[in-house]
Amino acid sequence: MMHKDVPFGEPVAPDDYTFAAVVSAAAALPAMYSGMPIHAQVVKSGFEGSVFVGNTLINMYFTNDKPESARVLFDSLPEKDVIMWTEMVAGHSSLGEGELALKYFISMLQEGYKVDSFSLSSALNSMAELAGLKQGEMLHAQVVKSGYEGNICASGSLLDMYAKNGALEGAYLVFCTTRKRDLKCWNSMIGGYGNYGNSEMAFKLFGEMIRDELQPDHVTYISLLSACSHCGLVEKGKFYWFCMMTDGIMPGFKHYSSMVSLLGRAGLLAEALDLLMKSPFAKRCPELWRILLSSCVALKDFSIGVHAAEQALEQDPDDMSTHILLSNLYAAAGKWDVVAEIRRKIRGMVVEKEPGLSWIEIKNMRSSTSYKDTTICKVH
Repeated sequence: MMHKDVPFGEPVAPDDYTFAAVVSAAAALPAMYSGMPIHAQVVKSGFEGSVFVGNTLINMYFTNDKPESARVLFDSLPEKDVIMWTEMVAGHSSLGEGELALKYFISMLQEGYKVDSFSLSSALNSMAELAGLKQGEMLHAQVVKSGYEGNICASGSLLDMYAKNGALEGAYLVFCTTRKRDLKCWNSMIGGYGNYGNSEMAFKLFGEMIRDELQPDHVTYISLLSACSHCGLVEKGKFYWFCMMTDGIMPGFKHYSSMVSLLGRAGLLAEALDLLMKSPFAKRCPELWRILLSSCVALKDFSIGVHAAEQALEQDPDDMSTHILLSNLYAAAGKWDVVAEIRRKIRGMVVEKEPGLSWIEIKNMRSSTSYKDTTICKVH
């Protein structure tokens, strides 16, 4: 930074504004090669206690998926401001670390900081992912108390939280009271009704959204195709697939998985196979082949089923679920010698499976449940 009283060409020591600008510019680059060396220079120059620089460094670490470094830095700073607390809430929320996001949000309130729409929105997003309806309702009260009930950012996250928790009446109430609905609001409602089996309401809302002159995006079509898949509406699914292509939206993995599932369960296995083969995911997503294989097992289509299993195992040879489905397919065809061979292979496979994790709510307390290959769940 050049000052008027410094002759041109003479070196000028950087200040905290200089470091903040440089860190912000380096945030999109790998932290190891840019952000961390700059952080070292910040410490060397004596600006490690600057709140202004600290905010940009924390953002840089979250942008680079290094939340541990952000936490260490946050804890080391003697002074913190509301922006820094919000960075911690939003950063953990964006990385799917809902518990930590909520922890920092609560600590922020306890420290006496006034929350803004962004921190409230981030906390609500975390509750949507954690499926914590009770806690989400408490945050709703905080939204009202803080005066952000009409804020589109807070309202959109609030609506999404209710929809993902299956509380569609609460979601629809927020939706109706939101004046300027953006695409996120419409997508949340369409997805909520679609995921919980009310395809009629999902399609109705989509029609209203189009009349409201909003352009659907890839998320909108994921919700519509998912609704069609859940309800077995083949023609409707094909119609929305055509609309998506007409809108110039390239289908992603979730679009293909919904369509393969829809066509497969409707008995249109050859059509599902053709769609899958033409997709860009045929050679890199065994999950799509497993979806098709599952439909082949249910419909006892041996030819397409074996082909689907071969494709899935070529990409993921040690996948237990594919071997089990293939065993069931051969059993349905009465080929018991092959069934016995596959089952011996399954027993001989050494597959270290990651323990599952779920959340249960008992009265007003939430507990994590972890389990491996057992029907007994131990609550910690």
